[in-house]
Parts: sequence; C-alpha cells; structure tokens
Amino acid sequence: MSWNLLAYGKSSTPTRRGQHELLRFLRPDVVCLQEIYAADADAAQLDRLVGAIADALGMAAFAVPAKHSDCHLAILWRPEYDMLSQRAYDLLMWHGLGVVRLDVGADAPLTVAVTHLGPWNPGKQLDDAFTLTGQLPLSEAVVLGADWNSFGADPDYDHEPDWSKLPPQWIERHVRWNDDPAAPRKADRRPAQLMQRSGFHDAAPTLRVPWKATGGHRGGWRRREDIFWTTRPQALRSYHVIDTPAARKLSDHLPIVIDLDPQLDTPKRG
Repeated sequence: MSWNLLAYGKSSTPTRRGQHELLRFLRPDVVCLQEIYAADADAAQLDRLVGAIADALGMAAFAVPAKHSDCHLAILWRPEYDMLSQRAYDLLMWHGLGVVRLDVGADAPLTVAVTHLGPWNPGKQLDDAFTLTGQLPLSEAVVLGADWNSFGADPDYDHEPDWSKLPPQWIERHVRWNDDPAAPRKADRRPAQLMQRSGFHDAAPTLRVPWKATGGHRGGWRRREDIFWTTRPQALRSYHVIDTPAARKLSDHLPIVIDLDPQLDTPKRG
C-alpha cells in the first residue's frame, strides 16, 4: 500500500486517528507513506511520528528523512518479516528515497522503496527519476510506492489534461518546455518514460485496470498522482484505489494497493 497522508503531524489528532483506523482496517503487509511533517528535518520529531503510526498498526517501521523538505517518508511492514537492510538516500532528491529489503518468506528478498517527487518542476522530477533508476536494481524484486506528482508514460492511459480548464500558474509547471509559447501544450511525461525505458513497470496500466484518479477529490485537477513501480510485473495480481468517504476525508490523496505473489520474483527468460 502507498499513501500520502497530507502533512501527518501538522494535521489534527482526529485526522491522524482516522488514518490509523483506515490503515488497521485495510491490514496491509507493507506500507509506503509520504508527507510525514517534521519541520527543519527534525529527526527526533520524525521518529516520534513514525513510531506513533507503527505502534497504532503493530508494525515495524523505517523513517526516511527528506533533507530538502519538511515532508518526510516512511516504510512499515509486518513484524514477522525480517528486515535484511535499510537505507535512506538524500542524493539531492526533493523528498529523498527510502529502501528496505525484507525477507517475506519467498525464495528471494523483496526490496521495498518509497519516494515523493517534487510538486512543480519537470526537470527536477526527471533528475530524481534518473536517481531512482540508478539506485534501484533491476536484478532484485523491487516495489516502489511513490507520490509521483507527474504523469504516466502512456497518454492513451493517462490522458492529456484539458489545459484550458486549469489555472494558468499551474500549466507551465507541468508541461514539456517549448521555446515557442504558441506551441501546443503537452504533459511532461519524461520521468515515467525514463522509468519505463529503464525496466520498471507501472502497476495500474500493466494490469490494464480502468484509469482512476488518486487526487483532485478535494479540489484541483483529477489525476493519477500516485504510482506503484515494480521490476517484477509477472508478480502483480491486482491494483486498486481505496476510494471511500473516509479516505476522501482523511487526505488529498487516495491510497493505492497492489497484491503481488512474491514467489514470482524471477524475471522471465526468453
């Protein structure tokens, strides 16, 4: 499961409790979280916040500091899974990158990663995607839960927005730059296209599930902002968006969930 909690820690106590309740109800095996708010990269505060989530869920956790933002990351997993390694990366990424390798009882470990691309700079988003493809090995079974803050690679799945209906100040932050201001606007899909060309698979279109927005239900534009990437598409079993009144109330992002078979983690050979 992957979920942007909308400034958890700055949000109200009832909101945080509601998020705990929804997570307990969904009972995920592994959770990737974005937007855990701790000002000025306060490590102690971040650890307290992530610890509160872990305690509420009865899960183990890894807090991932974002050195260049007040919105941090975390990965949580069932305590029966052995944690083999964990690492937090800065590498000048907007919100950083967290990676945990877990023994989930399969023949090989599962590498779980979490990230959150920047909200407005396609060039920076592309830079961070280059870092992701450089740090996440195709040789391992990798699942990356991300607030992608961008577009999918395929315009036939993630359609072009109706740019005429969006606030002008939003548009140039999300289109592919063109020196001709009169040129037709096109969504900048390079971050997702780089991931795809580098061997990563976007779970939703890979499984051919109907398109569904994960943001925009509380204002703004409806788009699929949240993505699960994996190096093992053959292991994917299902993908869905948790779209309930509670989820809509608790964050400006809807949680996304995948089910995968960790035994099918060996790349197919031709």
